[in-house]
Amino acid sequence: MKINLVITLFSIFLLAFKCEKENESNKLDKLYLINLQEEREDRNWRMQYDIVSSPFYADTSIKFKPLEFFEPDGNYIFKSKLFKYENPEKILIFSNQGDLREYYRYGYFILRFDKVEFKLHLYKYDFPEGGESYNLWFKDATNGKETYENGRYLFFTKNSDDNYEYTIDFNKAINPLCAYSNLYNCPIPTELDSIPYEIKAGEKKFR
Repeated sequence: MKINLVITLFSIFLLAFKCEKENESNKLDKLYLINLQEEREDRNWRMQYDIVSSPFYADTSIKFKPLEFFEPDGNYIFKSKLFKYENPEKILIFSNQGDLREYYRYGYFILRFDKVEFKLHLYKYDFPEGGESYNLWFKDATNGKETYENGRYLFFTKNSDDNYEYTIDFNKAINPLCAYSNLYNCPIPTELDSIPYEIKAGEKKFR
C-alpha cells in the first residue's frame, strides 16, 4: 500500500511539474506585451487617421470603431523553418469579389498545436510590372463567429537564409481590408489554408 501511495504521489508531482513547465513556456514577457500593445494602438491610429491606407477614408459609408483583439496568448506563437517546394505550383485563388488571381504555393511551415502538426502555406505573387510579394494567410474555426469569415493575414518578410527559423505569431494576425469595406478585393485562403482549430489570437471581426 505504501509503495502504491508513493508511486501515485510521485506521478502527481511529475504531472504538476510538467504543467508548470508548459505554463512557464507559454508566458509572454513584459517587453513582448508592451510591443504588441504598441503595434495594436498604432494599427488603430492608422485605421482611423491615415488618409492613405485607411479604408474609412476610401469608403465613407462605414464608420470607424476601435478594433478589437483577443488577449495575447503564448500558445499561438510557433517556430518553424520555411520548407520550400522544389517546383512551386501555380494556382488560382478566388477573391471576395469573385475574380481569380495567380499565385505560387511557394512553401510551408510546420506548426504543432495541441500535439498535432499542421502545415501553414506561404504564397508568392509576381507583380505584372515586376517585383514579388509573399503572402501568409489562414482560416480557422473562429471564422464567421469571432473573426472575419474569409480568414485573416499575417505580415511576412522572407529571409535569405534557407535555414532561418521564423516566428509565426498569431497574436499579430490582422483582418484584410475587405473585412471593413466591400470596396476592397482580397484573396480568400483556400481549404489547404484552413486550420482545424480555433485560433483565439489576433484581431477579431469588425462587422
